[in-house]
Amino acid sequence: AARAGYRAAFTASPHSSIVIDQFLRADKLELLRLVFATEGAFEERHYLWEWTDQGRSEKTVSAAAWHAARESQRAFVERVFTAPRPEYRLGRGSLTHYKFLELLSSPELMDFLDSVSGIRPPTMSGLLMRIMVGGHYIPPHSDFQPIRDLCAVFYASGGWQEGLGGRFRHCGPGSALTPVEPLANRLLLFEPRREARHDVEPIAQFDSAWERWSYSIWFGQPNAPPAT
Repeated sequence: AARAGYRAAFTASPHSSIVIDQFLRADKLELLRLVFATEGAFEERHYLWEWTDQGRSEKTVSAAAWHAARESQRAFVERVFTAPRPEYRLGRGSLTHYKFLELLSSPELMDFLDSVSGIRPPTMSGLLMRIMVGGHYIPPHSDFQPIRDLCAVFYASGGWQEGLGGRFRHCGPGSALTPVEPLANRLLLFEPRREARHDVEPIAQFDSAWERWSYSIWFGQPNAPPAT
């Protein structure tokens, strides 16, 4: 009955999107948080906009190049997971993280996605773990790619309150914004359509204690089709 309810909500949503709360067992969530808090190594990355024949995209640059660029050229800044710290390669959080990746690629999860959205991807095709802090944001963009069937964001950090920012926001129709709060143990699922855009609102700089911990997940074909 719960899956049928999610399926109806996904179909009715103008953004082809649903929110599933309490996605993992609480003990598993607490172990995943160890990766963000202590066990994982995160690298700060800076992005500038570049314009090509295919449109606008972002490119990784040094921190010095990002700070030297004009405001209109700056895309965003984020901290990206690179690997477990050497002393935590077999840590409880790191092992749980790898089991989570196994779950996200499993046929059982693909069946679950089909049951709640009507879309059954072949597998998980990509994943990015992010930490965002005060002043960080992600500008409006589309996650559309021909090889992607579904996208998801899983939130691991707790303590979010109104006014901290960091909400995912569906853009449109028109100038409308539909926010999704980054609540702990919440899975946001949406279909990546070419015309569907979203952003992450700036995180308030006055509160340096709160951090936005998330997994960005893409489901679809594991590899891009060969060029023809």
